[in-house]
Amino acid sequence: MKFPAGDALALNSAGDRVVPRSIAMMDLLMLALGFLFFALAIGYTYACERL
Repeated sequence: MKFPAGDALALNSAGDRVVPRSIAMMDLLMLALGFLFFALAIGYTYACERL
């Protein structure tokens, strides 16, 4: 799929859009943090239920 050259993301030799590694790593970090927050919320709920 072709995109305009003025796009903020990099283009490879075939002209396809490529996500820079730092953005992909940030996506993984945000997913991990979201999962961790969800797990902590479940643990907090169980801990409060025992009180």
